[in-house]
Amino acid sequence: MTRFTRIPGTVCLLLTLAGGGGGVRAQAQAPPPVRGAEPITVLPFTNLSQDPADDWLGDGIAEILATDLATRGLSVTARARGPLADDGGGPAPDFGPHRRRGARWAVSGGYRRTGRRLLVTARIVDLSADEVVRTVTTDGEQHEIFALQDRLADEVAAGLSSGRLRARTTPGGRPDAPTAPAPALSGFPSAAEAASAAGAIAGREPPETARISGAATNRVPAPVGASVPGRTATGTVPERPGSAAGLGVASGAGVLTGRPAVRPERTAAAPRIDGALDDPLWERAVRITRFVQQRPLDGAPATEDTDVLIAYDDDNLYVGIHAHYSNRALVRANRADRDQTFIDDTVAVYLDPFLDQQRAYVFSVNGYGVQNDSILENRSGGGSSRRSSRGGGFSMGGRSSFTGVRWGDRSWDALYETGGVVVDDGWTAEMAIPFKSLRYPAAGGRPHRWGFQIARRIRGKDETVVWSPMSRDVSGLLPQMGVLDGLSGLSTSRNLEFLPTATAIRVDSLDRTSGALADEAQPEGGVNFKYGVTSNLTLDVTYNPDFSQIESDRPQIEVNQRFPLFYPEMRPFFLEGQEIFNMPGPVNFVHTRTIVDPRYGGKLTGKVGNTTMGVLYANDEAPGNLDDAGDFRYGKTADVLIGRVRYDLYAESHIGAIVTDREFLGGYSRLGGLDGNFRLNDATSLGFRAITSQNRDCGDWGAASCAGFDDTAGNMFDVGLQSNGRNLTYFLAGYTIDPQFDTAVGFVRRRDIKAGTGNVGYRWWPETWLINWGPSFSYTRNWNFENVLEDEMANLGVNLSFAKNIRVNAGFSRDMERYGGINFEKEYYSVGGNISTIREISFGGFFSYGDKVRYDLGNPANSFLGTGARGSIFMSLRPFSRLQSQINISTENLVNPLGDIEVFDVKIYRALTTFQFTDRLLLRNILEYNTLRRTVGANVLFTYRINSGTVFFIGYDDRYQQGDLILAAAGNPAYLGNPVFHTTDLLRTNRAFFTKISYLFRY
Repeated sequence: MTRFTRIPGTVCLLLTLAGGGGGVRAQAQAPPPVRGAEPITVLPFTNLSQDPADDWLGDGIAEILATDLATRGLSVTARARGPLADDGGGPAPDFGPHRRRGARWAVSGGYRRTGRRLLVTARIVDLSADEVVRTVTTDGEQHEIFALQDRLADEVAAGLSSGRLRARTTPGGRPDAPTAPAPALSGFPSAAEAASAAGAIAGREPPETARISGAATNRVPAPVGASVPGRTATGTVPERPGSAAGLGVASGAGVLTGRPAVRPERTAAAPRIDGALDDPLWERAVRITRFVQQRPLDGAPATEDTDVLIAYDDDNLYVGIHAHYSNRALVRANRADRDQTFIDDTVAVYLDPFLDQQRAYVFSVNGYGVQNDSILENRSGGGSSRRSSRGGGFSMGGRSSFTGVRWGDRSWDALYETGGVVVDDGWTAEMAIPFKSLRYPAAGGRPHRWGFQIARRIRGKDETVVWSPMSRDVSGLLPQMGVLDGLSGLSTSRNLEFLPTATAIRVDSLDRTSGALADEAQPEGGVNFKYGVTSNLTLDVTYNPDFSQIESDRPQIEVNQRFPLFYPEMRPFFLEGQEIFNMPGPVNFVHTRTIVDPRYGGKLTGKVGNTTMGVLYANDEAPGNLDDAGDFRYGKTADVLIGRVRYDLYAESHIGAIVTDREFLGGYSRLGGLDGNFRLNDATSLGFRAITSQNRDCGDWGAASCAGFDDTAGNMFDVGLQSNGRNLTYFLAGYTIDPQFDTAVGFVRRRDIKAGTGNVGYRWWPETWLINWGPSFSYTRNWNFENVLEDEMANLGVNLSFAKNIRVNAGFSRDMERYGGINFEKEYYSVGGNISTIREISFGGFFSYGDKVRYDLGNPANSFLGTGARGSIFMSLRPFSRLQSQINISTENLVNPLGDIEVFDVKIYRALTTFQFTDRLLLRNILEYNTLRRTVGANVLFTYRINSGTVFFIGYDDRYQQGDLILAAAGNPAYLGNPVFHTTDLLRTNRAFFTKISYLFRY
């Protein structure tokens, strides 16, 4: 017979002579016939890539497979045409007609083309029981399609003709009871098979599964309880029949329909969370062993084996992990404080309980059981992070963001249990995630269905592997998650937490009038209360909350700054749930650091149906904390109210509204507006914000004189379009900020601006020693409201990512900046990168050189254009797992070309060193030195942490400054701006001893 088989770019004539003729295929002669097999039907294979250009392969693979099986002496009764099932993972195909034609077996499957690789999975179905009895997977380069088909046919034929399959049936024709539930038939390969079709073969296969790559092989699982050769028996996950029975494909899951799904086992006995996988629970848990690379080689097979086991009970989701390594020297695991595992190998679990692709909870663990949790939220639609500090344009280098596994907001802390053990071939870990630590919708008696993803990072190879396959052609992680299905009977008890805190601080401060050290004791106590009103709505109330910062703000270079610097929030009460109030854009509409000293406060956050809501109230004592009792503001407090509501439309798409209000005496600052984000396709999103503000500033006037005084109002509009594809990325935005726009609850870096900005980048993926590289270009123009051009910025950059964790970027910028009525033309160059090839040390930095403006804020007309450099260098040292040291150097200088005079040269040195004595006891030391201000700081902190809420701190902080740089205080006009001490010695300016204890009670 003659057949035409199409390969992209070519048409190949394929000759196959039934019964053993020769042809042009690599297999010149048909294999010997196999007798005694029962009738078979072959169905078309499913296009898992969902690329219409590949649809033709489904019928072609089935036809070739059917012919090959026939040449092997097997009885092929039918070759079905047309799609096997819909793209939503719909109902199983009707095998009735095939049974009536006498078929005993059916062969179906799926295929995925990823780049140049073709990956095919076939399933053998026992039609007498609608049971999948064998799975075969093969993959290779697309030009090897004939060899792939031959290998697939060999394995299917071997399975169909073996006595092993026939032995599964009883004399009555029904299968013996399986040791675990059989996979449900959905017309698609199971989740495990789908992952396999994406190249995600990592580790031991489930029973009756063959993996073919290059040469056909059969991999037989080890018996229950046995260790696998080359792996330590300690912590080894035992193989068992039916371990993949909980895997499937999601149906009716919205945008996640057709994605991999897992249905975990319910357990009656909770495991002991110590990191060793030796509890009986793990022998019955659903096992996930197939992972595919997300980076560096999108869609390629994982290079290291990973076993993840899933189970649950009324109160917790349990996750067991065995991270295998072919070379134990690759393991990167450090003993550290929670949320400090960003340099380690980790396994992270992503949960989207609302299945809305808006946000996900992230729970991570390293080889020593160190926790790292965060909130991952949708950030598309033109976020402020893509704009430069000057209120428009892009950061130097023009690096575009590419799809990847992300951590999200690391400031969120949850209560969950972890344990980890380093073993001979890698590490094992366990997690118990309480459902009380999550917000999730009521299921109304139906099983819960959540978005779900597992990601493993292997730092030594710069590799990230995922369970649910991801593509760089799709922007974002949330729409590419799998599904956690079948959770039922979850406890309905409400989460109730009490968190009392006690803080004692003694501060010695330099009196800049007398030169003496004045001491002050500040003992304080407070309490936080949390109540789960429903499973998806949480009430937080606090009285005299502890807002002490155990770690000071990271130093920034403050000299020659035209606009104010932004310092992030670090206080626990405001951090939880802050993702609800966050809105991308050129303005931070909610910046809770403006609430300086709250007396009491509360917030209600959560989601009802498709509506996400958040309300926050705080009473701030800071405005009335004055020394002059006669001041009309003395003892008075400000009231702050923030409200946010967002209606989720579909994946990563919403419309929302925000309101903020700060009232103090007769003055106020009010803001309100609308925002929205719309995902247009897999890679592209459109977002907008329309905000208005009203302010009344009383200044130094009394409350009675405030009415009508200095009232202002202004608007802000912002729209952005962004697209992140495998190769092409671009971003377009336009926004306006009125000169009178302001908010006392947010952070506005710059006003009086009308801007248009754009960025485009392209990236090639050689995926060799050079993983990817590509250029980018950005352009921005800013006008003021008098239509005077204030800025014009153009930047050309290039980015390169190499194997061995090496990244390099470079850029050239040509700008025009108008300041003080003068247009300054600037050119500057930049280069940066980082290297993290070995565990013990990593380093990197950034450097730019060129023209820069010297800003004279007091008299802008005196400003001039100079030359200078700006840069930063970092180095992380990890000589052994308990000790880590991070060294950072930031520098900036400016030279006046007239006379080649150095205007300033500032360097900031910072070293942060930690030593982890035990899993709970930590010592941290911070040393800082600023060469411009001649200041020295030292901070020592002991931390004893039981969990995210129960912790004890004791610390000491000391600050010094060169004497002749210590200026007189504002309360001493005679010496204002003049040095108090005429010495170059370092003098102590501040000293503090502090302790803090908090204890979390959860019911």
